[in-house]
Amino acid sequence: MVDFSGDPSARGFYAPLRFEADLHDCQVEGTLPAALDGTFYRSCVDRRYPPRVANDIPYNADGAIDMFRFRDGHVDFRSRYVRTPRYVAERRERRALFGAYRNKYTNDPLATDLSMNTANTTPIVHAGKLFAMKESSPPMLLDPHTLRTIEEHDFGGRLGATSFTAHPKIDPTTGEMIAFSYEAKGDLSDDLAVHFFTPDGTLTRSVWLKCPVVSMMHDFMITQTHVILPTTGMVTSEARLLAGENHWAYDPAVPGYVGILPRDGTTQDVRWFQGPPDRAMLIHATNARTEGNKVILDAPVARGNFNPQFPNADGSPFDHEARKNTVRRWTFDLATGAWDEEILFPGVTPTSFTRMDDRFITKAFRWSFNLLTDTALPWDEARAGPLGSQWNAWYRFDHLHGTYEKCSAGPTHTLLEPQFVPRGADAPEGDGYVIGVANNLATMASELVVVDAVDFAAGPIARVKLPFRLHMQVHGWWVSSADLPFDFGRDYDYDGPQYL
Repeated sequence: MVDFSGDPSARGFYAPLRFEADLHDCQVEGTLPAALDGTFYRSCVDRRYPPRVANDIPYNADGAIDMFRFRDGHVDFRSRYVRTPRYVAERRERRALFGAYRNKYTNDPLATDLSMNTANTTPIVHAGKLFAMKESSPPMLLDPHTLRTIEEHDFGGRLGATSFTAHPKIDPTTGEMIAFSYEAKGDLSDDLAVHFFTPDGTLTRSVWLKCPVVSMMHDFMITQTHVILPTTGMVTSEARLLAGENHWAYDPAVPGYVGILPRDGTTQDVRWFQGPPDRAMLIHATNARTEGNKVILDAPVARGNFNPQFPNADGSPFDHEARKNTVRRWTFDLATGAWDEEILFPGVTPTSFTRMDDRFITKAFRWSFNLLTDTALPWDEARAGPLGSQWNAWYRFDHLHGTYEKCSAGPTHTLLEPQFVPRGADAPEGDGYVIGVANNLATMASELVVVDAVDFAAGPIARVKLPFRLHMQVHGWWVSSADLPFDFGRDYDYDGPQYL
């Protein structure tokens, strides 16, 4: 019997859905722009069975992938679980087999030899292939039209690492993809590998490195000439895993380290910069560039532990002020070894879910978009309950002038990660639309909202309304129909006569 009554997280809007859906020709309010011709994928967490351990974290839930497909003002929706080895085994046994987050010692004996991959973090499309990513495992390859799971993918046997980042970068100029693996030879290993892919998706080279600390390394950055690899203050140990804890704990004494590797470099060419612990919590990066001898990156960074679900290693109480991000600009001088820091938007504390116009990755840029909790915006507590720390605002940051604008989806709506879509392939930077899922807490239903990025403060110009709530999204990915063509009239699950 499936019973979530003992799971305190299985309440409210993000209680487990446990279903897959197809909705052809969704209801639309307003007019969808013609520029929205493509597919928006979302990686989500949705627990299929009650967890084996108490107070399990959401990141340990099964991976699901959603798809909104746009053309000519119409939208089709589809969602599927990713059939990871974990999902398939638990479905067969009709119960959870995997224990604490990334801790093999807490798994059921039936799961001893199985991959712990949840594929629940990021969807990406490269060279016409759709992947669902989890940083502790190789990516899952999916059919981009049906969302059918194909395999856990090792790039033709070339990967050579047990893990793969959830945040590969695609160079918009060359079409190359760059990725990395940390704990690349298994749990607790200090091995790090940087992988280089051709535009057709072939893994041609991996550069193996040793990391100064075994830590979570969730994101990284590229410039036109460098790869930037930040560690975090999240650490682990064999003793921690043997004690049955989840993989990570925050150590406030761990310095911040950033490795910088030339894109054409080898193992000997990496350079590690060391900074104070309050520079050790970069979770997601906005963008980076190289200017002469200087490597410059912009990113939201917290002073301390960003997530109360990962405890402080010294047993100290969680610091809710230290978890707040500020948007920082770090400048690394390759000639002098200096690491300088500037706060770009003092007093503004966004989440780490920063996005930008991806056509400007590796280049000088102006605009970024993020999520915030903004108590100054209207909120209908009587209908939606207390706002608390829920995200109810999107912000557009101007990194050139230090200003920002904000919008909301309504006084009962929370928001998830924004996704920028250019108005056209040759549109200026930031000229386009911001799309993403909003959750109406009053009606317990989700909708995809569309905001004109040039008239950002005006809020949504269109809404794709669903008659149900959606899973909790981690990250999303937009791909235009030019980069991933599709037949919008075709039912990809049907092979019979078309009649018309």
